[in-house]
Amino acid sequence: MGKSSDSKKLTLVYLQHLFLERTDKTHFVRMPDILGYLADKDVFVDRRTIYTDIKLLNYAGFEIVGVQEKGGYKYHHPARLFTDNELKFLIDSVAASKFLTETKSKDLISKIKTLGSGFGSDSLNRPLLLGKRVKSMRDIVFKNLDVLYRAMTNNSQIEFDYIKENFKQEQQSHKISISPCAVSLNEENYYLIAYDKNEDILKHYRVDKMKNIIATHEAREGKEIFKNFDVVDHTNKTFGMFGGKEVTVKIEADNNLIGVFKDRFGDSANIRPSFNNPNAFVARPTVYISQQFYGWLFGLGNDVKLLEPEEVREDYLNKLKETVDRYK
Repeated sequence: MGKSSDSKKLTLVYLQHLFLERTDKTHFVRMPDILGYLADKDVFVDRRTIYTDIKLLNYAGFEIVGVQEKGGYKYHHPARLFTDNELKFLIDSVAASKFLTETKSKDLISKIKTLGSGFGSDSLNRPLLLGKRVKSMRDIVFKNLDVLYRAMTNNSQIEFDYIKENFKQEQQSHKISISPCAVSLNEENYYLIAYDKNEDILKHYRVDKMKNIIATHEAREGKEIFKNFDVVDHTNKTFGMFGGKEVTVKIEADNNLIGVFKDRFGDSANIRPSFNNPNAFVARPTVYISQQFYGWLFGLGNDVKLLEPEEVREDYLNKLKETVDRYK
């Protein structure tokens, strides 16, 4: 457009950029600053045009506030979609995400920084150890998530190749057909939670290990499970995203572990004081019985004791004995 009169049509756009880049809650611009900024864009207008455009931006929901001072007014756009602290949190979360490649992490962080004002950019430019973390080698997670969400929206079953590595680090795959239920982010990895009709159970699959996902023309199965499914409740019961038989267990633990149980199970821990030991409590969480659950229990040491049900207690004791026997 150059210096033609058509460039004036961009005045509103330029003004919005100006107030986003050079003002915030504590920083202002004055009329000479506004006119100078527009002149650099080859836009030459008078003050009356600026007043009119500011009114239009306010009418459209982009708030510009004028504050009277000696000799005139100063203006700013005080509101921000995110505070600097919120942006820092988002940046740290992206930097810490193992499923993102280093390139994708840097790209997302650069975009997040544009959501703040130019004055907060220095505080957002903190050193992040992206290269020091174990990062995903591919951006396949983003693509896979898109396919999975579309399949669930369309109530479609899916097929995919699931990748595993052998001891020679050779990739092996097998074809899986299943009904997707939900996606969960757990311990820095995305997992698909899906219903397997043949075994009538929910299974978990690492999204970054899924390849060639396609949605089939068959409707999802397991409607009753999907209808009442609570992904948070399911994740709290699951250890390391390994499924198993769902059982309500009774555990006695020292009082110093109350926080550990509440962090793990929330209100579903069903905690009460122990009737036999004033220094202990009894919890009745519902969990999926797996080696990972036993590992979590063992990690709490002698401060916990699995009481019920008897078959789970016996299974745990047998697993402990098998572990001890391997070291004899």
